[in-house]
Amino acid sequence: MAIPTNSCILVCLLTLTVLQLPTLDSAAPFEVTAPQEPVLALVGSDAELTCRFSPNASSEHMELLWFRQTRSSAVLLYRAGQEQEGQQMTEYRGRATLVTTGLLDGRATLQIRGVRVSDQGEYRCFFKDKNDSEEEAAVHLNVAAVGSEPHISMKVQESGNVELECTSSGWYPEPQVQWKTANGEMLPSTPESRNPDEEGLFTVAASMIIRDSSIKNVSCCIQNNLLGEGKEVEISLPVSFVPRLTPWIVAVAIILLALGFLTIGSIFFTWKLYKERSSLWKKEFGSKERLLEELRCKKTVLHEVDVTLDPDTAHPHLFLYEDSKSVRLEDSRQILPDRPERFDSWPCVLGRETFTSGRHYWEVEVGVRTDWAIGVCRENVMKKGFDPMTPDNGFWAVELYGNEYWALTPLRTPLRLAAPPRRVGVFLDYESGDVSFYNMSDGSLIYTFPSISFSGPLRPFFCLWSCGKKPLTICPTASGPEKITVIANVQDSIALSPLGEGSASGDRDSLHSKLISFSPSQAAV
Repeated sequence: MAIPTNSCILVCLLTLTVLQLPTLDSAAPFEVTAPQEPVLALVGSDAELTCRFSPNASSEHMELLWFRQTRSSAVLLYRAGQEQEGQQMTEYRGRATLVTTGLLDGRATLQIRGVRVSDQGEYRCFFKDKNDSEEEAAVHLNVAAVGSEPHISMKVQESGNVELECTSSGWYPEPQVQWKTANGEMLPSTPESRNPDEEGLFTVAASMIIRDSSIKNVSCCIQNNLLGEGKEVEISLPVSFVPRLTPWIVAVAIILLALGFLTIGSIFFTWKLYKERSSLWKKEFGSKERLLEELRCKKTVLHEVDVTLDPDTAHPHLFLYEDSKSVRLEDSRQILPDRPERFDSWPCVLGRETFTSGRHYWEVEVGVRTDWAIGVCRENVMKKGFDPMTPDNGFWAVELYGNEYWALTPLRTPLRLAAPPRRVGVFLDYESGDVSFYNMSDGSLIYTFPSISFSGPLRPFFCLWSCGKKPLTICPTASGPEKITVIANVQDSIALSPLGEGSASGDRDSLHSKLISFSPSQAAV
């Protein structure tokens, strides 16, 4: 039976249509969607951005690209079933990864670890299937951070007003700062300073001035509006920091000012009267008579003692003369018994007298000679070696060395004297812990050591740093014999470093330096 031509054509068309149905289904278009609400993440935490595509076919064999501004800069590229790290942006390597557990369900989740401020912004997820169909959607990431606890610093101005400054760091985005009183009243503040650091986090500083003395407590509140969180700190204003210039305060200030002027006038009048009387006194008594009178009083009050030198303690280069009252350093070295109490390094000698209580006074004639040291020391000071002559080691002395006067403190103290002393008075008050030195030429104070609590016997102490024509002489007491002067032809200012060159014994000692530390500002000896 013959089939009509039209019927044949219709059957062919139907067959073709049926054969094409799988192809049309496989090429059906898909849609990519993303949440409309931004994703919020704290700095340092992890964030997850998710895109979905429909129909819910697997994206396992698709090409997935997460990017920000351009497709060429990949936050993450997923192709052929794995991440392509070689095409990933440097700042996201090791931080951005794909959560693959949702791929079979049509979810592509980008996870960013350790969120930074720079991560904030729009992210786009791009899909392309095996038929080169393309779709993309956008997800927005918001980043936030809550900063450190606020700190309030307080400064009182000359006017009496109180200036407060509130500071905190580590905020994002820029926070809002608000001052308020204890009852919640808002206070005006100066413009705030907000400066981002290298990581983009903001440090804020807001200040205000309190002029109202009735305000006792003020708080600083810093708010992150994006998170709806903030931090607050309160400070109390002491009453003394918010003075009020009441009439009675003004009256007291005027009275105090008037009293101040009266006091200054009284002091000036007293000083003028003193100058006039001093002038009359100077005319009545000569300077020499006045000095002798002062020294006579000091000797009487402070118990003048007759000091003699102890030869058993003298350094071999020290020669004692005339009843052990004078001593001189010479180039030759004596052959003496090596006693434990004898100085073997420093050219020193002690007095025979020991003091364990009371007040004592003696004088030493230093004349015009140079390089000497006198004072007191503990009886048991180290006499062997070069221990520094300081109070820590039991010495309280002053010296002339290198044309400069010094107090032998741990850091040598330079002494500025109006005139060089020819005779030095040594004053010791054992109970009060006082050691003082006076220029007996004019009665002026040379130096007083800080008070100390003595323990154990103290002895007079003498030291010579160079040879000279004139000896160092202990002056006789007021009731004693006149001093004895010994003349010897010894070359003046023979250096002691090293000691003993050309001496009969041939021994060679060296003083080197006096081993006493001094500050850089002091002159080197």
